[in-house]
Amino acid sequence: MSPPTLVATLAAILPVVEVVVFEDRARVVRRGMVTVGSGQTRVRVTGVAPVVVDKSAMARGGAGIEIVDVRVEREVAPWLDGAADDRTAAAAVVELRARRDAARDAARATADEAAVAGAQAHALDELGAVARRELAADAAWGRTATGAGDRLADVEGRARAAAARAAMIAVDVARAQAEATQLDHQVSGRERELGRETAALTIDVVAAAGGDFELSVEYATPCACWRPYHTAILRGADVEVATDACVWQSTGEDWREVRLRFSTERPSLGTAPPQLQDDLLRVQPKGALVVAAREQEIATTGEGAARREATELPGVDDGGVTRILAAPLAATVPSDGQPYRVRIGAFTAKAEAAYVAMPEKAAAAILRTRQTNGGGEPLLAGPVDLVRDGGLCGRTSTLFVAPGERFLLGWGAEPSVRLHRTHRQKREESGLLGSWSSTIHRVAVRLSNLGSSSRTIAVTERIPVAEVEQVQVQLSGPEAWKLEDDDGQRRDRTPLCVERVLDATDGLLTWNVELPPRSRRAIALEYVVRSHDSVIER
Repeated sequence: MSPPTLVATLAAILPVVEVVVFEDRARVVRRGMVTVGSGQTRVRVTGVAPVVVDKSAMARGGAGIEIVDVRVEREVAPWLDGAADDRTAAAAVVELRARRDAARDAARATADEAAVAGAQAHALDELGAVARRELAADAAWGRTATGAGDRLADVEGRARAAAARAAMIAVDVARAQAEATQLDHQVSGRERELGRETAALTIDVVAAAGGDFELSVEYATPCACWRPYHTAILRGADVEVATDACVWQSTGEDWREVRLRFSTERPSLGTAPPQLQDDLLRVQPKGALVVAAREQEIATTGEGAARREATELPGVDDGGVTRILAAPLAATVPSDGQPYRVRIGAFTAKAEAAYVAMPEKAAAAILRTRQTNGGGEPLLAGPVDLVRDGGLCGRTSTLFVAPGERFLLGWGAEPSVRLHRTHRQKREESGLLGSWSSTIHRVAVRLSNLGSSSRTIAVTERIPVAEVEQVQVQLSGPEAWKLEDDDGQRRDRTPLCVERVLDATDGLLTWNVELPPRSRRAIALEYVVRSHDSVIER
C-alpha cells in the first residue's frame, strides 16, 4: 500500500473585482495572484458569501496552471474570544432552547385543551337549542314534561360555564404563545452572538512548475437585486435625465470598489401555461343588443403609454431584449440590505413645456414637458425623481423608452391656476312613436388664474365613442347652451372658449385656453348619447 499524498494548503486573498447583478441574484467574480509550487496545491479563499450556490462555483487559471476541483466549505465562526466564554454561551443557548421547546409544548397542549373546551361549549349550545325546539313543539300539541324547565336551565348553565372556561383557556393560550415567541427571539439572538456562518472556496490546482499565477473564481449568490431609478432635473428649456441602478444586497460579503454591471436577464424565469377563464353564456331576448360602457386605455408606446398597477416589486422591463448596463466608475455596496444608487447613464434634452389639464381626472393644471431620449441606451421602466427650482418637487414613473423616442414628464400642479368641473346629465325616453332614447350630457369647466403671469392651458375632455350603429354620439356646437350657476339659472358671466380640436378616434376634445393675469375663463361642452330601444344597457 502506497503512503497517502500530502497536499500543501495555501491561504489566498482574491478580492471581489466584478459583480453582475440580476433581478434576484448576483454573479461575483474574484481575481488575484497566487504563488504555488510545482505539483498539486490546495488554495483556500476565505470571506466568501455564506449563501453562495455551491454548484455555480467555478475557477479559471492562467497559463501553466490546471484547475482540478472547486468546492464550497462552510463552518460556524465564533463571535466571542476565548474558549471559556464560548462554552458558557453555548450552555446558555442549550438551556434557552430547552425552555423554548417546553414553552412550545405547553402552548400546543393548552391550544388542544382550548379546542376541546370550545367544542364542548358549542355542543351544549346545540343541545339547548334542540331542547327549546322540542319544548315548543310539545307546548303546541298540549303536552307537558315534568321537570323540563329544570333540565333546560341545567343545560344552559353548563353551556355558560363551558363558554367561560373556553374563554379563560383562550387567554392562557395567548399567554403561552407569547412566552414561546419571546423565548424563540431570545434563542435567535443568543445563536447570533454564539457564532456566524462563514464560507470558503477550496480550489485544487496543479502546476508544472512553481511561480506566480493569476487565479479567478466566480459564483452565483442570492439575496441581491437591482432596479432602475431615474432623476429628471428641469433647468430652463432643458431637462437632464440621469439613470441610476438601485442595488440591494445582503449576501454576507461586502463589495468594495468593484466594477458593477446590471443585467436584465432572468435566469430564474420559469414558464407556466396560461390561466383559463370562464366563458359565461347568458340568455337575452331575440334581436336585442347588449352594450356596456367601458374604460379603454390608449395602448401606445412612448408618450401616452398606459400605466400599469403593480402590487409587488416589479421586474425590470427591458423591452424584450436582454441588456447589460455597466457603471462607468467603481462602486461600493455593503452587505446591509440598504439601497445604494449607482449612476449608469445620463443625457440632456430640449424640453417642450406646456400646461395641461384633464379636469375629469384632477382639478389642476399640470406642467408637462415633452422630450426625446438622447442617450445611447433606453430608459427602463421605473420611478423618476423630479427636481425643479433647485429642489425635489415630486415623483412620477416612466415606462420603457427607446433611444430617440419622445416621452412625457409631469412636474406637478401650477399653484396659481384653479379648476372647477361640473357634469350634469338628463335622460329622455323614447315616446310612443319613437324608437330612440337620449341622454344629454353637459360639462362645464371653469378656470381661474390668480397669478401675475399669463398662462395657456390645454384642457382635455372626453366623449364616448360608439362602436355599433344602434348607439350614436352627437356633439353639440359651442353655442348650444350657456353655463349654469349653482342655482340652475343660466347666466353668461364668463366668456366661453369656443376653439377646440376633436380626436374622433379616441373621443378627446382639447381647448387651448388663454388665461391673462387674474382672469377667468370657462368651457361648455354638450353631447347627446342616443340608443335604440333594442339596445340593453348593462
